[in-house]
Amino acid sequence: MTPEPRVAPEARLALVELLDRDGGVAHRIAVARWPITIGRALDCDVLLDDPHAAAHHASLDMRDGQATLTVGDTINGLRLAGCLLSAGLSLPVASGSEWQIGRTRLRLRLPGEALAREQALAPPVPLRGRWLAAGLLLMLAWLLGNHWLESDPGNPLSGYLPVLVAVPIGLGVWCFLWALGAKLFTRHFDFLAHLRLALSVLLASLLLGAVLPLAAFALSWPWLLRAGEVLMLALGCVLLYGHLSLILPTRRQALAVGFATMFVVGISLKLLLNHQQRDRWFSPLYLSTLGPPALRLAPAVTAERFLDEARRLQAPLERQARDKDSPAWLPEDDLEE
Repeated sequence: MTPEPRVAPEARLALVELLDRDGGVAHRIAVARWPITIGRALDCDVLLDDPHAAAHHASLDMRDGQATLTVGDTINGLRLAGCLLSAGLSLPVASGSEWQIGRTRLRLRLPGEALAREQALAPPVPLRGRWLAAGLLLMLAWLLGNHWLESDPGNPLSGYLPVLVAVPIGLGVWCFLWALGAKLFTRHFDFLAHLRLALSVLLASLLLGAVLPLAAFALSWPWLLRAGEVLMLALGCVLLYGHLSLILPTRRQALAVGFATMFVVGISLKLLLNHQQRDRWFSPLYLSTLGPPALRLAPAVTAERFLDEARRLQAPLERQARDKDSPAWLPEDDLEE
């Protein structure tokens, strides 16, 4: 692509924008007359540096107030609105339309087009920095407190070093790699944006991991623990979607559809695997520790009800033992004993 002569704004009939891979404008060519030609030949109005473009790949003209794109003498054709146009075909294009020649994406802008609304600026950096520092301190305090609760009395202070060092370093390396990917695609090394996203998802997962078991214990709602499995998988999809949307901002809709599909497929496979291995859709309920009795809000279960429900488990457990765990030669009378 070569620089074009400057055209006064009042003489511009249109603009042809050449887009880079992240959707940003790499070059603009002002249209001062119709028609214009697009290709690799030196006499083209829009000169492309693309080996997959023909010498005179396409032409753009204004006919009866409608911009029309015509494909020239080319073997690769031209992609417009998801369709591949071969040589000689013409198609009207509206302002804002994008088309692709070889590996080059182009966009047409016409006078009077409707512009998107102005986007608000992000909060000032110092404010975001304070929230980020508060989030990091909260995460470290949470992890240290959890380590203190799970440690034996008299545990040396050196046992806290992995929490203070390994977690921040792992989080920093994770965000650095995503920021490096953003640098490759968008030319912006936005480490703090990826760190804010990862830290927010990590804090949300820690909060869910602490609150859901306590709520299930207090209310006797076992479905809260089962919902936790689904929510954790959803948080993982949100984390990956957020990182990729920062790297590929023009593909957010496609990414959202892809991760929503991945979430549904992942949940379905997990449920089917649980049912195949355990004859149940969800993993067995398990709490390593019980909450304080003061938090118990559900009414106590009577001894009679507990024994009655325990008796009901006998038959399915014996049937499951015969079907899966017991040798085929073991008589049923011996199993019942």
